[in-house]
Amino acid sequence: MLRITKYILPLLFLLVLSQSCRKDYFYNGINDDPSQLKNPTASSLLPGVILQSAYTWGGDASRFPSIFMQQVTGAANQSASANIYNITPDDVDNMWYAGFYGSIMTNIDTLIAVATAAGQLHYAAVGKILMANDLGQVTDFWGDVPYSEAFQGLNNTQPKYDNQQAIYTRLHTLLDEAITDLGKDDGSEFQPGSNDDLLFEGDLDMWLKFAHALKAKFYLHTVKVDATAQAKALAQLANGFEAGEGAFVKFVGSSATTTQAPWYQFNTQRADIIFTGYLNTLMKGANDPRYAVYYDPSDESALGALYGSANSPVYFLSYDEQKFMEAELQFRASNPTAAAAAYNEGVRANLQRTINNTAYLATVSKTAATITLKDIITQKYIALFLSPETWTDWRRTGFPQLTAPDGNVLGGALPRSLYYPSSEVRYNTNTPANTRLTRRIWWDAQ
Repeated sequence: MLRITKYILPLLFLLVLSQSCRKDYFYNGINDDPSQLKNPTASSLLPGVILQSAYTWGGDASRFPSIFMQQVTGAANQSASANIYNITPDDVDNMWYAGFYGSIMTNIDTLIAVATAAGQLHYAAVGKILMANDLGQVTDFWGDVPYSEAFQGLNNTQPKYDNQQAIYTRLHTLLDEAITDLGKDDGSEFQPGSNDDLLFEGDLDMWLKFAHALKAKFYLHTVKVDATAQAKALAQLANGFEAGEGAFVKFVGSSATTTQAPWYQFNTQRADIIFTGYLNTLMKGANDPRYAVYYDPSDESALGALYGSANSPVYFLSYDEQKFMEAELQFRASNPTAAAAAYNEGVRANLQRTINNTAYLATVSKTAATITLKDIITQKYIALFLSPETWTDWRRTGFPQLTAPDGNVLGGALPRSLYYPSSEVRYNTNTPANTRLTRRIWWDAQ
């Protein structure tokens, strides 16, 4: 289903302003910021948080993992430094402060609160799914992060950091609550619809599928630290997306920069990343037909039309990703027949989604006798071009097998987490020590 985003990107910072001045001397409301949304409603908040999420996922949350995983190459400025892992806390501050915490999760938390107070449980459920989606990405980047004491504005400017295992428990709680509430009539006349739901146009069944797919993904992440996660993930996939479905935002791509897809905008304004690297070489050597849409046919170091256009989509989770998840889970369960079937369907679905031609499947198809974990993760790595999930997969499985670039500052190792941002280091005394980029997070066990 084609969904065209028709909203200018809003920056909805809902901060509680301090009433520090005496009312005797100043008029009532002098501390009110006229740029802030007054009396927010769930329907007014929803399009902004979806769009800002997509913009951040396709922005810094895509660029750092894509550089680490050699799907792209940092060629100049900060990107060149990132390419050799010479990253500082300042480099990730914008993604944290102006992105995930400042303008996304704070507003999602408000959305959940106002929807719950108004008895709009379906809106609250949608908010909980969005919170799980973004919080899950944050904890996968940094490990321990604020949540239980976060989003309180000036009431708590130094929230504690919850450990990642507790965060993962909370992710599943959010999704379970959302699944329960979406499965019943909330009695409200106000429902997500085509005017505010930029993902599914009010289709609550699709939100349910997204919730189950997210639970499966989060269980998959923890297979090395939780012996029960594998079976739980497979059970969730049974209720996930079906062929042709997925959670994505497609940008309008007009002349206004706030409607343009984030990779297009980055390449237009900065252009300090080129699209050579391990993936480019891998696909070219395999005569993969997706190469012609991933990369520009007139310049193979440039981004192609599929993800490099002004109106390109940003995916949170797709059906083909889901099938590769299933393939890995079945392989780990010693069921190579089911693993090969899911792998082949994942390749087919991605070919259909990207080039609308599945003939190449015959070249890379696998059977129960030939399927390997390397095959599964390699094709997933190709399918999830520019997705942060490729970094998570590498940390969990070791695939693809990458060599750190010459001149890297980690002694030949690759990053396994990000530094905590400078704003947190300066102003939140609870921030963990920024020891090293090779620090392993909870689910990334040895």
